Amino acid sequence: MEFTLHPAFNVFAICAALLVLKMLIVGHITGFIRIKREAVLNPEDVKTFRSSKAESMQEDPVVARGLRAHRNDLESTLPFLAIGLPYLLTDPSASTASGLFIGFTVFRTLFSVCYFLAAQPWRSLSFLLGELCVLVMLGQMLLWGFSH
Repeated sequence: MEFTLHPAFNVFAICAALLVLKMLIVGHITGFIRIKREAVLNPEDVKTFRSSKAESMQEDPVVARGLRAHRNDLESTLPFLAIGLPYLLTDPSASTASGLFIGFTVFRTLFSVCYFLAAQPWRSLSFLLGELCVLVMLGQMLLWGFSH
């Protein structure tokens, strides 16, 4: 089956675009926080973005939180993007595939919001539910692969 013909392909394409956009936004929010808090580490940035020119090699805790959120996005979203198209080639039901794609996108968005707000246990719950979506896709792919 060609994945562009799968009924859930458009849902995957929209979710993939939204997730990449969200990752870009998280990165830009972190950069904005870094500049606003004058939390730059590179000597050339100190000259440009700091009112006090004293160099500090300590990472600002708020900036570090944004960096961790962004790194977690990379660790979770990239695998989702990598398996989404091969998953469609296994010809899952359109409703199952769409539900997993939308679920992952919603849970990852909630995760990012909760990360910046330091909202536990919601951050962990949204992370686990997003990972569950990916694990279901992987499980279905493995079952399909071993049965063909």
